[in-house]
Amino acid sequence: MFSSLRRAASSSSAAPLLLSALTAATVGYSLDSKNLGACAGGTPQRKETVVEEGLTTKKFYFYNTPAASSISTKRTSIYTLPSSLTLSRDVTSLLGLPLSSLSIGKYADGETSVKVEDGCRGKDVFVVCSTVDDDSLMECLLTISTLRRASAKSICCIIPYYGYSRSDQKKSPRTPIAAADIALMFGTMGLDSAICMDLHNDSLRGFFESGIPVDHLQPVPVAAAWFHEQLDMKDICVVAPHEGQVARAADFRKRLQKLSGVDVPMAFVSKSRSHHGTREGEYEPILVGDVTGKTVIIVDDIISSGQTMLKVNELLHEAGCKKSYGYATHGLFSTPDVLENFQKSSMEYVLVTNTIYQKPGSLPEKVKQLSVAPLVAEAVARTVGKRSVSGILNEEEEE
Repeated sequence: MFSSLRRAASSSSAAPLLLSALTAATVGYSLDSKNLGACAGGTPQRKETVVEEGLTTKKFYFYNTPAASSISTKRTSIYTLPSSLTLSRDVTSLLGLPLSSLSIGKYADGETSVKVEDGCRGKDVFVVCSTVDDDSLMECLLTISTLRRASAKSICCIIPYYGYSRSDQKKSPRTPIAAADIALMFGTMGLDSAICMDLHNDSLRGFFESGIPVDHLQPVPVAAAWFHEQLDMKDICVVAPHEGQVARAADFRKRLQKLSGVDVPMAFVSKSRSHHGTREGEYEPILVGDVTGKTVIIVDDIISSGQTMLKVNELLHEAGCKKSYGYATHGLFSTPDVLENFQKSSMEYVLVTNTIYQKPGSLPEKVKQLSVAPLVAEAVARTVGKRSVSGILNEEEEE
């Protein structure tokens, strides 16, 4: 079943529901503290599980089956933490690798417990973890330290979502640069390399020690491919919701144009100070560009409260756009009403990726999740084969 799946992944007729055939055939394990108990070294409960279905493009543009099939299980292990369990299952299924066993739990006093169940001595090890909160960050750091002490040959951490990424500078006196501090923690624990996905700012790679190379994967081209397959490219316009997203939106537009062969216009929203007398911190959004009669796609990197995208959507409809869609790589959805607000909005739907785990059935109809597992699987295969990771997206010629 795994081999047939990998063959299908490389064809243009790959099923739109990723790994939907992997139901009872996939054996997973529970990582939650309720099942593990309150002491370190708890034994995970083995049970048959269903891989969560996620949308994917009809064609896997950035996944190369022959490269993935060359990985040896004797030399390579992949571990996952709870925040990335679903994504990791899909990645290992595409690679034809087992997901190595790892126990995560809590002591009675709330401290994190970690135990690596499968041997890793002399192996190239990958750890997949989105650091969405302080618990997942601590689990990731302690797992890296455990693997280092267990004599892993090399440790690469795949960080689909890098927590604290927006704290990349001192916005006021006597405040931390948390993104830099966390990068230093990774180095102290013994990390050898990292693969991050759509960092809030590419300069975050410079926060890691010079001996820790960081590959920056961009899921934006995968999302562009999705919209290319789903929408009529006539009258499409790509919109950046503020000045800080212009480069990301331009990359999205470039990929759309390359796939469709159609010239795609672009617009952006400028956040300028409102008229005299408004409260400090308030901005008046100003649309730069023409969206009249256009089908617009708003491109951002993170949806937290959703207010930025929703307000921009209202502005675009006031300016005469025909339909509106949204895309953001990371769906944090950190406020209680954010999903309901998107469902009630005039948007057709918002697309996010599975860099952040969403509970099955938690997303409303207007919020869709696109799997980036093929992109991550290709990155792992290239890392093991010592090939260019940036070459996945044809950003540079492979050496």
